[in-house]
Amino acid sequence: MIMTIPTHPSWLNVLRLGLLVSAAGWGISFGFVFQSWDACTIWLYSMGAQPIHYQPLLDYWLKMAAATFGGIGIASLLACFWPQEFRGMIRLLGPFHLLLAMVLLVSARQNHLERLSATPLRPDVVFCLLAGVLILFPLVMAGRKLSPAR
Repeated sequence: MIMTIPTHPSWLNVLRLGLLVSAAGWGISFGFVFQSWDACTIWLYSMGAQPIHYQPLLDYWLKMAAATFGGIGIASLLACFWPQEFRGMIRLLGPFHLLLAMVLLVSARQNHLERLSATPLRPDVVFCLLAGVLILFPLVMAGRKLSPAR
């Protein structure tokens, strides 16, 4: 199966929507880069975390993770505007989101988070599935048109 950037305007718009979803979902993480530890923990507590006492290394890791996640958001936004130039990355973003959804579900099960209503499990999994499908489906449909007839 060939996965190529769609040329049909409708499929290209679906792909761009998926990339925008990805950009928003990951880009929001940049907020943690510029916040104090106290401000970050307030957000984490609202998502169900237990009190976390300040540790310089945890603050460092939080900023590193937030910058990395935000970088995925920026890359997704750039790919939305210039899909042909970012086609290699776009081909990876769809499966990445679907794989991450599976990792989140397995991790939640292993950590007994399925029933906690305060966890971000459901929104995170829905985000990953939505972005993954909206990115992958147009690529698959465009590839079907290019595949030789059987």
